[in-house]
Formats: sequence, structure tokens, C-alpha cells
Amino acid sequence: MRFQVWFCLVLSLRSVAGAQTAATGTITIGTVDSMPSTILKEQRKFLVYTPPSYNDSTYLPQKYPVLYLLDGDAHFHSVTGLLQILGTGVNGTFVVPEMIVVAIPNTDRMRDLTPTLVEKDFEGKTQPYLKNTGGMPKFLNFLKTELIPHIETTYRTAPYRVLVGHSLGGIAAISALYTIPETFNAYVAIDPSLWYDDRLLLKKAKDHFSKPGLADRTLYVGQANTINAADTSINVHFNSIAQFNGVLESYNQSGLRYGFKYYGAEDHGSVPLIAEYDALRFIFDGYKGDLFKALESPTYVREHFARVSAKLGYTVLPPESMVDFLGRIEMPRDTTKAIALFQLNAELYPSSPKAYNSLGDAWVARGDVQKAIVYFEKSAALNPRNQHARDMLRKLKDGK
Repeated sequence: MRFQVWFCLVLSLRSVAGAQTAATGTITIGTVDSMPSTILKEQRKFLVYTPPSYNDSTYLPQKYPVLYLLDGDAHFHSVTGLLQILGTGVNGTFVVPEMIVVAIPNTDRMRDLTPTLVEKDFEGKTQPYLKNTGGMPKFLNFLKTELIPHIETTYRTAPYRVLVGHSLGGIAAISALYTIPETFNAYVAIDPSLWYDDRLLLKKAKDHFSKPGLADRTLYVGQANTINAADTSINVHFNSIAQFNGVLESYNQSGLRYGFKYYGAEDHGSVPLIAEYDALRFIFDGYKGDLFKALESPTYVREHFARVSAKLGYTVLPPESMVDFLGRIEMPRDTTKAIALFQLNAELYPSSPKAYNSLGDAWVARGDVQKAIVYFEKSAALNPRNQHARDMLRKLKDGK
């Protein structure tokens, strides 16, 4: 029976996703935007992904956590693809919240993603490509005081932010945790270049993590297999990350929630995708509920999202679309449970025409025309253009 219910749930969610794609005739992953930066003295482009529900007028508008992605053009497809699968209910999967992604391409990578000016390489030789290094403090200030406020006034954002960086982007994420820890709730450093500037960030790690100050913050570090006996610079990269992890494991008294994983089968270039997946699962551990329990009990849904809210530090409501889907699955099986789920949506989203539409449909299925009319009238009052409610009211009243 559990398998049959699950199979029906998956089919229902797949069919809805397919209908949304077919209705547009195109698949749009995101948009390209830009803004002038006074701090960086240049026009900065960024890519924005909004989840499918963002512009879906079927349900009430909601607010979304935001993931800020460094080296954004390189990793935009992988991160948005993961969120599309993990957060939107594809195959009944709700393991992370739907999120907005703001991906920031580079204009001068060595400038923006390095914390200090370094002119010499590992061997002590001056290198032209290092002449513009050390601009990270300005770049992080741009993120904090220009880009984030712009995003939060332009989009419907929830008070939860994630910063993700790979390689030099990884040390930018760690530097942000050191210097502006209040700006993001979670930080992801994938194979970070902790060798930079004679392991400067590694040397600072013990001081940052051995004292309180990072409660309610999360850091996930992923390390690739870059051991190479023929190249000592590669080993410096590998050993620096391993030592950083050792510091966290031995001295973390900061309140920071920390996760680490070594990817022995991945190199520096292949590790981002799998580490992004694991980082999202780590950050939002506990978000995933038991859909079978949710089908059985709206009380479970309330309690589960109360726990999620406590963990993430802001109020996270059960997504209206998810609860509605659960109710639709239950309706042909048990109208009492379906009505209870739809009623939960009506309580959480009292101005939602869809919530009352669903209640009307459920009472029609139950055979109570009078109650169905009450809910369809509420739905039509909230949205006079609601054709379904108007059609049902005409049908039910004419049949009286």
C-alpha cells in the first residue's frame, strides 16, 4: 500500500511539472541582470534563477532563501539543476526549500577572490597574473552593501542566505565567514585554495574557531583528491585543506555547525557538482519530512515545519503547493484526511483562493453541496476571476 501511494504521488507530481513546461513551450533557467557598483567602480553582471513556483499564480506568492554563487557562470547550471530536483517536488522530492540563486560571474577573478596582494608564486618568482590580487575585501563589501540589498528589494526573499565558492571562491567564502559572518547563514567552501599567501587563512583558523561568535552559522567544506607526488604545489593545496579540517575538528568552540567530506574519486575540477549536492543536504538536514506521515496527519506537517523553522532561525511555512498536492492524493482515498490537509492550507494561507477551491472540491467529493458552496464563494470573493469557483457555484446552485 505504501508503494502504491508513493507511486501515485510521484505520477501526480510529475504530471504537474510536465504541464508547466508544456504550457510555456520553452525552458527558461534564469535571467541576466547587472548593476553599477560604486565600490568596485564597474558594472557587475549577475544571473538569477527563480524556482518554478515564483511566478505561479495558482498559489499565493511566497518568499525564498537565496544562494549566492561565486564563479557563477561556471556553476549556475549545476546548482540550479540540483535545486530544481531537490526542492520543487520532482518525484515527490522535497529535501531542501525552493531557493533563488544569484550567480556572480567574474570580471577579474584574481582581484576579487583573493584576500591579500601577493606578487610571488610558490617558488618566490614574481608573476604578472598576480599583480591585481588582494581585492576580496572590496568584493565582499560589494556583496554585503550593494548586491544583497538590491536582490532583497527586487525579489521576494526569506531571511536566509547561503554563499557557495569553489577554489579561490572557496577562500572567499571562508574569508566572508571570518570578516562578515552576519551576512550569510551558511557558507560552502569547495576545495578551497587555502595555500594562498603562505596559508594565511589557515593560520587564522584557530583564532576564529576556538572562541564563541559563530552560533547559528554553518560551514561545509568539500575536499578533492589532488595528491600528486610529482607536484609539490598540488600537495600544498591538499595539505592546507586537510589541516584546516583538523583545526575545526580539534578547536571548534565557536558554535559553528561544521561539515566536511573528502571526495577521493574526484579531482579539483570534478568535485563541485557532488559537493554542491552534499552541501545542500547538510545545510538543510532535517528539512525533509515523511510524506507518508504528512498524508496521514496535518498535525505532523505543522510540527515538522515548526522544527524546520527552529533550526533555520526563521518561520518556514509548509509550502502551499505541497500541502495541496498531498490533499489531492488523499481525496480519492480518504476525504476526511484530504479536507484536513486543505483546511491546514486555508489556515496558513487565509487569503488563498486555491485553498478554498480545494476545500470546495473536497466537500463535493464528500457529497456536501452546502459546505462546498460556502468554500467556492470564499474562493470567488478572494478572486472574482476564479473561473473554477464560478463554474462550480453555477453548477451546484443550478443542481439544487
